[in-house]
Amino acid sequence: MLKNYFKIAWRGLVRRKSVGIINIFGLTVGITAALLLFVIVAYELSYDKFQSNYDLVYRIYTQDKIEDGLEFTPGVANPFPDALMSEKLAFDKVVPVIVNSEVQINVHENGESESLEKYKTEHLFYSNSEYPNLFDLEFLSGSAAILDEPGKVVLTRAEGDRFFGSWENALGKSMELTNGVKLEVGAVVENTPDNSNFDFNMMIAYETVRSHQEEFDFDLSEWGSTSSNFQVYVLTNPNTDMVSAQEQLNAFSKKHFEGRGNSVKSHLMQPLGDIHFGSDLEPLSGRLVRKSTIQTLILVGIFILVMASINFVNLTTSQAIGKSKEIGVRKVMGSSKWQIVFQSLGETFLSVIISSALALLLANLLLPYLDKIANVPAAVSFFQPSIIGFVLALVIGLTLLSGFYPALVVSRFRPIQALKNKFQGAEIGGVPIRRGLVVLQFAIAQILMIGTLIAVRQMNLVQETDLGFNKEAIYYMDVPSDTRETNRMETFKQELLRIPGVIAATRASDTPSSDNNSATNFYFDQNTEDIPFPAFLKIADEDYFDLYEMEFVAGTGYPASDTLRSMVINETMAKKLLISSPEEAVGKLIRVGGRGNWVPISGVVKDFAVNSLREEMKQLLIFSAKPIYRQVAVKLDRSANKSTLGAIQETFETHYPEQIFTAQFLDESIAEFYESEQKLALVYKIFAGLAILISCIGLYGLVSFMIGQKIKEIGIRKVLGASVSQITFMLSREFLIMVLLAFGFAIPLAYYMMKEWLATFAYQTQISIGLFVLVMLASLVLTLLTVGSKAIRAALANPVDSLKDE
Repeated sequence: MLKNYFKIAWRGLVRRKSVGIINIFGLTVGITAALLLFVIVAYELSYDKFQSNYDLVYRIYTQDKIEDGLEFTPGVANPFPDALMSEKLAFDKVVPVIVNSEVQINVHENGESESLEKYKTEHLFYSNSEYPNLFDLEFLSGSAAILDEPGKVVLTRAEGDRFFGSWENALGKSMELTNGVKLEVGAVVENTPDNSNFDFNMMIAYETVRSHQEEFDFDLSEWGSTSSNFQVYVLTNPNTDMVSAQEQLNAFSKKHFEGRGNSVKSHLMQPLGDIHFGSDLEPLSGRLVRKSTIQTLILVGIFILVMASINFVNLTTSQAIGKSKEIGVRKVMGSSKWQIVFQSLGETFLSVIISSALALLLANLLLPYLDKIANVPAAVSFFQPSIIGFVLALVIGLTLLSGFYPALVVSRFRPIQALKNKFQGAEIGGVPIRRGLVVLQFAIAQILMIGTLIAVRQMNLVQETDLGFNKEAIYYMDVPSDTRETNRMETFKQELLRIPGVIAATRASDTPSSDNNSATNFYFDQNTEDIPFPAFLKIADEDYFDLYEMEFVAGTGYPASDTLRSMVINETMAKKLLISSPEEAVGKLIRVGGRGNWVPISGVVKDFAVNSLREEMKQLLIFSAKPIYRQVAVKLDRSANKSTLGAIQETFETHYPEQIFTAQFLDESIAEFYESEQKLALVYKIFAGLAILISCIGLYGLVSFMIGQKIKEIGIRKVLGASVSQITFMLSREFLIMVLLAFGFAIPLAYYMMKEWLATFAYQTQISIGLFVLVMLASLVLTLLTVGSKAIRAALANPVDSLKDE
């Protein structure tokens, strides 16, 4: 029986080639899109789920309650983990983790100081022997115990192969950090999976930091500041009362932080499963993906599949008249209603199977390009249980969704009417249902079109917004900090200024816009109580403001100095200090931390973007401090070219022969802030285009059905003198009304969705009425082009053919 169903279904497809091709094309496009989106979403949702303690690990993060709201950081104060370990509380394990990115490692081949090999490691962790009790590590050699020994380091297999030719040769080998701290390889572990927010390349024993605090410029007794790079993780057990654990943590915070500053500091627990999706708290390593992005991708996938199914329903039912005699004969010969249903479902199933096979092939061809819209590794394969299961579910779901209604329609045909080709609209499924489906289709397409325009406008805003400084032709490079005894960076800076094409140079902790969020407590105007909000810091020399062309609203920059003697604040800091005018701030005294000297404010700089435009403007202190400079930036003139960049690198290598040269243009690094948003905007563009294409196919299906219903009416109108334009307008009018109706549904949904997405930016584009009008006009034009071509052909047809009665 099944074999017979499929044989007949195949003959039907062959006989009605044009309809079959359109149906299969629409379904193939929909399934391909859904399949690629499923790969992206499944990969993002899989982050760290391989960890055996996935449900038991929490990150403790810091909340500061200040006068005008709450501030969060994923980091903790330096002494926090030691104090937490000594008091235990409700946690089985407490693990501190420090992360540094793009760290240089020096390896002396065969232990000889003359043969130096320099490497950059992407993510360097510092932790202790408890780390593998929280996060799964597979030791290839050595054990976790070495992470309690100062100077010991764990390498991943990949780093062992890179540094020493083979990881088997790594154990016992020596290496060195650029600050002079020597290390010995004590263990090698398997590479961490790509889908992890704990993706490290090297892990150094935490005790190394404790025994070399001066070299690392790290004070483990300093409670007054926090860094997002210094985090703490805890392990609970299935019986842990989380309410009680939070209460204990609240008491711990009160004990150690009450009286330290005027902000109320508390600590909260974030489940491991939320880290990849936390909008306010960056992961330790890896990437952050907002839940709204995942939800958008899922919704887009559903939209595309629904639209493809609607097309199938419309085209299949519109062609039901052509199958009427076949159905009539089958019923006369004794076929039951359910046999007709199963036969029709068989045809749908065959179309879905063919479409799924083509979609798998097409998706596999497109997979290498998936990194343009997502951060999915190229090694992803479609031959995974989850993806195969998804495809099977799609086949079953689409067969039922696309085929059940048309099957019911044809099964209700009465044999006499079927054999005579005489039907009422209700007997072929009813025109209102098809109209409703097309309205739904166009509403979806318009939502995606509106989303695309808003996303593009937001990205244009990001690119065009005045950041408060000049980002063009700025070339910056990382350099090792000078000590009190050395002055290489200043000499290097002066040598750079002699290179043709270089017109300015500055030393700093970082560029004006970066991912740095260093902050500290501070005192103002000789008050003995510190200010109830933190000060974010930029450390830079006296040329910083001129090189980046920053504008002062009061006062000036500070004079040349290698130590903190005066400082600059930004407008936001002046406002938060309740200073009535910027001029009034000049000369006021500020003290950083609890031990510094009081220094005067020399000027107030106009606000500039400290981080990305997703974040609110921060209150800022800028001052000079030679030991904290880690970067040199130069401004290039129009004559600069590749030889200029080559001369910069040559000068660097002369002054820092032990260092790897790494440099970047500032405008490129700022663009990296918005990589995920740019990719989401591209997703909207691609799938809005697919939605428009599928909508046009859907329109073609419905207009074919409508013209089939009105064929005799068109003939009569032509005989009575109706012109081609009148008939075309008659056929197009109701489709235009449907598009306008769809627009009414699309507006509130699109507005809500995009308002949620824009909420992730502190600086947002305006959602204007003109944007909605533009989408509506574009939809009307597309409708006229699609419907008009079919309507004109019907209006030009010979009325004699349409009025023939069989």
